[in-house]
Amino acid sequence: MVRGFSTRHKLRGELKWRYFSPHNSSAENPMLGKSAEERKALSLELAGIVAKSPLTIIACVTDIGTAFEYASVSNQRELYHFAYKPLTERFQYFLQDSKSLGIIIADHRGRDDDRLLRAHHDTLIAKPGNTISGYNRLIEGLLLQDSCHSIGIQLADFVAGAIHRAYSTKDSDLAKIIRPRVRAKTDGSVFGHGIVHHPRDRFRPDLERK
Repeated sequence: MVRGFSTRHKLRGELKWRYFSPHNSSAENPMLGKSAEERKALSLELAGIVAKSPLTIIACVTDIGTAFEYASVSNQRELYHFAYKPLTERFQYFLQDSKSLGIIIADHRGRDDDRLLRAHHDTLIAKPGNTISGYNRLIEGLLLQDSCHSIGIQLADFVAGAIHRAYSTKDSDLAKIIRPRVRAKTDGSVFGHGIVHHPRDRFRPDLERK
């Protein structure tokens, strides 16, 4: 469906979240030349495609201000690692519930970032008892791929952008459309299940969304 979306609208290139911004004028943007209204319409259509797809969304929303109060977080790279653990734990829980095995594939971010993220991943995996989940459902190591070669990574970027926008600007138009794909508890609640507020015990109430 995603390839059909691109073909239908003659979009040749990546469907990065930032490309839907009306102010993005990157030469690589396949929506270059389209108006703000056209880009909004395209983002709504793509969100609808996500909502109808057999996907399960799991996201970690991090309180950045609180995160930087931790000794382990002093830069963007460490912030990325800070969010990686609760996100991958929820993925492990999902695999347990569905009695499946899984692989983590992340976007290539640069040689040093990739090396350190792999080391962080290996540290989590290699220490039994280090986390509640134990990561016993993950196979292989961390796979890193350029987003231009992966529609899956591009969709993950789009979903992350939609959720970020809902929290940062309170514009939840796209987040509401994709919400049916967010992993939920039996009572329909997604928080702590498909949407993780991190750090949970210090997540500022004014940042919370319904």
